[in-house]
This record gives sequence, C-alpha cells and structure tokens, in this order.
Amino acid sequence: MGPSGSGKSTLLNTLACRLDVNTKVTGEMRLNGTPYDNAELKRIAGYVMQDDMLNGQLTVEETLHYTAELRLPRAFNAKQRNERVNDVMKDMGLTHVKGVIVGTPLKKGISGGERKRLCVGMQLLSRPQLLFLDEPTSGLDSVTALDLLKTFHVLAHGKSQEKAVTIVCSIHQPQSKIFGLFDSLILLKNGNILYQGPRKQAMEVYKHAGYACPMYTNPADHLLDVVTPSKGGVSDELEYKEDSDLKIVQGQPPINIDLNLGVTKRLLQNKVAPGPSWPRQVGILLRRTFQEQYRKKKILLASLLQTVIMAVLVGTVFLQIGTGQKSIIRRQPVLFFCAVNQGIFGALTVINTFPVERALTLRERASGTYLASAYFVSKIIVETLVQLPVPILFSISVYFLIGLQPLPGNFFLFLLFMVLCSMAATSLALMISALCKTTDLSVAVLPMALEVSRLFGGFFLSPANSPKYFSWLDALSYVKYTYIGISLNELTGLQLSCDNVTNCETDGQAFIKPYGFDYIPIGGCVGALLAYIIVCRIIAFLGVRFLKH
Repeated sequence: MGPSGSGKSTLLNTLACRLDVNTKVTGEMRLNGTPYDNAELKRIAGYVMQDDMLNGQLTVEETLHYTAELRLPRAFNAKQRNERVNDVMKDMGLTHVKGVIVGTPLKKGISGGERKRLCVGMQLLSRPQLLFLDEPTSGLDSVTALDLLKTFHVLAHGKSQEKAVTIVCSIHQPQSKIFGLFDSLILLKNGNILYQGPRKQAMEVYKHAGYACPMYTNPADHLLDVVTPSKGGVSDELEYKEDSDLKIVQGQPPINIDLNLGVTKRLLQNKVAPGPSWPRQVGILLRRTFQEQYRKKKILLASLLQTVIMAVLVGTVFLQIGTGQKSIIRRQPVLFFCAVNQGIFGALTVINTFPVERALTLRERASGTYLASAYFVSKIIVETLVQLPVPILFSISVYFLIGLQPLPGNFFLFLLFMVLCSMAATSLALMISALCKTTDLSVAVLPMALEVSRLFGGFFLSPANSPKYFSWLDALSYVKYTYIGISLNELTGLQLSCDNVTNCETDGQAFIKPYGFDYIPIGGCVGALLAYIIVCRIIAFLGVRFLKH
C-alpha cells in the first residue's frame, strides 16, 4: 500500500518478473527459499493487471472455456475442463452472466466488477499457488470493491487445500472494511519501505511513534496521511510529515526473515503437467478467432458488398471493350486498376490486425497461455480465409463485364493473380502492422508503401524504362508482378480486328515487348508474388514474436 508513485506496481512487477527486459534489478528474489525466473513463475502463478483486457466479442463462459483449453494440462478431458470452468464461475460469482458477452466500447457487455472477476477467474482456472493483483479495486464503486475483496479473502483462507492460493495485492487507499481483510502489509513511499509486517500491528507501530489513529478514522487513510506531505502549504504540517517517516521506521522491531523458508515445497512446485501441444494450441486459437470474426460478420458483409459495387462500376465503365485497335488503349488501364484495387482492399482490411490485439496477446503470452507462433499461424489462417472471397467475387463480377478473353484458362489465371495480389498486399499490411506496434503508426506508413508499389507497378513506368538506381524498389512492387502477369495472360493469344485502320496489329502479343512485359514470364510473376507473401509474413511473425513493448 502507498500513495501514487510510491512504487507499488513496480514492486509487484518485479516480483512477478514482468519488468521491461532492459530494467536492471539488484538484490535477491526467492520463491520458497531459492531463486526463480519468469518461466517457472508462469507454471505456478497468475497475474491480474490493473486494466482489464479481454476479447470483447466472446461471452464470459466462452472466455473461460478457451482459457481452460489453452492453460489446463493436456491430460484434462472436456468434462474435467467444463467442471473446472463451472467451479470458477461459481467461486467468482459469474454464473448469472455466463452467456453475456464481455463487451466493447461500442457494445455493452458485463459490468466493470464482473470484468475484474472474469480476469481473476481466468487465472484461477489453473489453480495457481500464487496470485498477483495490481490495484484490483480501480474503477469500482465501494460496494463492488468490497465484494470483490471478500471473494479474494475467501480464496486465500479457504478450507480447500486444492484451491489454496497466496494473494499478493497492491492497493492505493482502501476503505476500512477492505483494509481489515488483509493479513500482512508493506507500506511504501517513494520506493522505500516504511512498514512491513502484520496488518494488525501497523496501528501499534504508529501509536508508539506518536501518531495514534483518531477515533472513527479509516486506518488506511491514517497510515497514508501521516507519511504523505500536505500540498496545502502549512509549514507545521509539513515538518510533522517529514519527521514521521523516521519515527515509524524506528518504531517497529527488526524484521527477521528466513530466506530458506519453504525449500521443501519447491520439489512439489516443479512437478507441473505439460499444457496443450502446439497443434492443439493452433486448433483452439483457430476456433476462438473464427468465433470472434463471426461476431463481427457485418464487417465481412460490408467488404463483400463494396467489392461487388466496385466490380460493377469498373465493369460498366469499361463495359465490353471488344477486340478492336482502340481496345488496347483501354485494356491496359483497366488491368492495372484491377491490380491496384485488390491490393488496397486487402491491405486496408487487415492494417489494424496486430496493433489492436498486441497488448492482449502480450499479456496472454506472459501468462503462458500460448506460444507466439501458434497465435500467428491461427491469425494468418483466419485472416486469409476471411479475405479469400473478396478477390474471387471481384474477379467473377468484373472479368466478363469488361469482356476479357472468354477462355477458362485465362479466367482462372486472372483469378489466381487477383488472389495472389490481395494476399501480397495483405502480407505487406500485416508486416507493417506487426513492426509499427500501433494503429496510428501503421496507418501512417501503409499509404507510402502502397504508393511506391503503385508507382513502380509497370503502368506509369514500364519495367524496361525504370531507372537502374530504383531497380530494388521496382523489384519490391507486388503491383508490378500482378499487372505484368494479368497483362501477359490477356495479351497472349488475343486476336484483334483492324476496324479499317492502317498499320494495325492483329495479335496481342505484338504489344508485349513495347510495354516491357517480356523480361519476366507468367510463372515468374506467380513465383515472385508467392515469395513476396512468404517473406512479408516471416518478417511479420518476427515482429509479433520479438517486439514486446
């Protein structure tokens, strides 16, 4: 306990091994007599942070079920997991809201107190021996806060040995009823310990130091009032406060702690059953992500609707361009527009994928819920499957309206390039969102990347005429490979009519070399797009895996 800025959260994060990796810690940290690390703590401890981060689209019961599947030992069957979930909901008083969604800022869900109980319940599923709570009463009214702390008190002093848990909690300034529920107290000020010992003994120490608690005063308020300097400018009060720190420290007996206490328990703690395997984690996360996407199906329907509208607009503007000499002038712009359009649609849909979930996934990974690779693979699979209908629907709608070559082989190759183009742009956006960390920064960087890809896309400047010093940018443009691929697909085998025009070309292949499309074949375009997709997604994974702050 202590005033704001006293170091409560820092101390808690230090004990829980949740500090920034660059933070230097001195001294010894022991758990039951011997040093410990974050990996060991994940197996036997839970951590509930001050802000409640949850999947807003899932219900209370679904949230607990997915957490149980990811954290409980792989030996647990479905019946045992259900029993554990129901047991936790009963202990935390969540049974009456088990079918209610958690909620988002735009959609009402459970209350603040119920969100906090759900966060605690998620940690209790694995029956931890140690539970860290960072200011659990923040944002709650006094009645809800007291009810929540009573629940924690029952957990810490319960008769069931199986559910026994030691709770380490930071708190700012609790009401007297809440203060009376604690067993031991560490009073902090400016990062220093002023008091450490039984909660009941704190008042005696203050009394011997000359600062007895007045009648009808909240003991917690009195403890902080004495050691917190007044900002009112009263000199006598300030002198009294500054002198109080030393008196309180001197007024308590020396603290003797056996650092080897509990060494015999350590052997039992190391015997922890393994969690679900990597494929099992991927499967669970796939189901969870699909369920979240289903709850957001309006976004997918809107995306499909605007795809149809755009395809109809493009198809009617370039309606049945024909095979005359003038069609060549119209054919290349519409092919280029198709490549650009599908890239932008795909990229904008996923640009906020990782930034929005970064804080939640980092917290879940810190708790040992799943591996970063399992999360990334499941997320990529779902995003790909959700995005796949867009280029397919666009190709079916626009291809025959424009009047491109009506051959099955040409159509399916066009469809393949539209899918690859959408996936390449999506991969670029995923890479940017994974590296930029925040949505604002991702949205700022993505337009530049898309514009560069469009500039070197092969339409405004043919690859043959691109400056040598910009050859590397030309090679990184996914639009270029898509545009050249669909252009080669369309011009190869295209028979043109002369329309009473002199010096006319009757074969579309005659335009391939003048446009600079002859330096790379269709197979090379497909291979380049596949390589682009793979490399971007590998970089995106590295960003998700290693960028944690």
